[in-house]
This record gives sequence, C-alpha cells and structure tokens, in this order.
Amino acid sequence: MGSRTPQWVRPSDWLDFWNGAQHLYVNDRHREVHFRDTSARILALARDPGAHLLDYGPGEATYADQIAAAVGRLTLCEAADQPRRKLAARFAGNPKVHVVQPAALAELVDSSVDLMVVNSVVQYLRRDELRQLLVLARRLLTPDGRLVIGDVIPRRASVISEVAAILRLASRERFLVAAVASLVVTAFSPYSRIRARLGLSRYDEADMVALLGAAGFAAVRQPFNLSHNPARLTFVATPHA
Repeated sequence: MGSRTPQWVRPSDWLDFWNGAQHLYVNDRHREVHFRDTSARILALARDPGAHLLDYGPGEATYADQIAAAVGRLTLCEAADQPRRKLAARFAGNPKVHVVQPAALAELVDSSVDLMVVNSVVQYLRRDELRQLLVLARRLLTPDGRLVIGDVIPRRASVISEVAAILRLASRERFLVAAVASLVVTAFSPYSRIRARLGLSRYDEADMVALLGAAGFAAVRQPFNLSHNPARLTFVATPHA
C-alpha cells in the first residue's frame, strides 16, 4: 500500500462487532424508517445529478439504490468485511455504485468527490483517527465540494435523551411496544458491553468546528441531524483556501 493508506484500517473491537450479527434495530420497521429518513436527508444535500457521492461507513445502506439514481456515481466505503461483501453482492450489477474498503480511498484521484457523507461514524473513531479521516476528505473533495458529518454525540448527551429519541420515533412510526421491549434487551447486548468498555467519542459544536478548521474546512452546524436523534449534531463543511 502507498503512503496515503489510512492508518486506521486495522482490526478492532468495533470492527469485530460490525462484522458480527448486530441487533441495533428494534425490528424491520425501525430499520426501514432509519434508512428511509437518513437517505432522504442525504438526497436533499445531493444537488447535482452528476455528482460523485462518497458515503463513508454506510452500514446496510438499504436506500443506496435511490441515492445512486440521483447522482452520477456513488461510492460506498465500508470498513467491516461482512457488510461490505453484502453491499458488493447487492450492487454487483449497478455500474453507478462502487463498494470499497477504506484502503482503496488512497487510490482515488484528488478533488474527485463532490459530496462526502460520514454519518454515525465519528463516535467509533479516536480523535487522531478522525483527524486522519478529515485530511483524507480534504484531499478528495473538489474545491466546492461538501463534507457532511452527522450523528455527532455532544459531550453532555445522556442515555435518557437517547431513550427519549427512540421512543418518540417509535411512537410516530408505530413500533412503540417493540421499542420498549427492545430497550431492555439492548441493556444486556454485546453493543452495550463494548460501548461500556471502549466508550464513544463525543464532540461539542465548537470542538468539531475547530477540528474541521484545522483540517482546512469551514464548517457550519445544521439545524437538523441526519439520523433520528435531534440531540445529536450534523455539520456541513466546505474546503477553504
């Protein structure tokens, strides 16, 4: 691999978790709503039908076909082997969708990405890993490109606010009973055990804006979050000279 290979590409507890059978969603309805709403917000940001959109850490990306139809090229960059293989098999016949691992981003041409989305990812990266990702994003984005970082957890976010957010969503989308039962199960799940051991990275608005500024971006917090929890933060950043 060349000198531009991201140094955070390595085995980790979180990667092992994402490679296994995760139970992050209450049920199929919850999964559907999550990807439906997140994809709709991403589509609202994808203004150019000829754009190259890079989704870093897309997970199952169940609505990626709709996003691909609205842009010129969609690159799905997934670090976990199992989800990446499933994505590659699903989109094998779609010439607009390219499924890659993070190391492959080193081969992308400078200034070749118009919109880069990093949603619900930075909480699983150390601060130095996030800095490396921002340096990569700065290299890949066109001069008028945009970096969207979503679902950032503020330092003072509480478990109570997370529970309230999922219950509000469940009530609105009619899977409340299943959500209440799932919260009990989640408390004893592998995700909760790994989260308790490793923790999650947290950034307040000023901290994230400063990190982005140091990487060569001008960043603005958005009035919405890409995912369902309004207590979490989303930023849109553009390269500056």
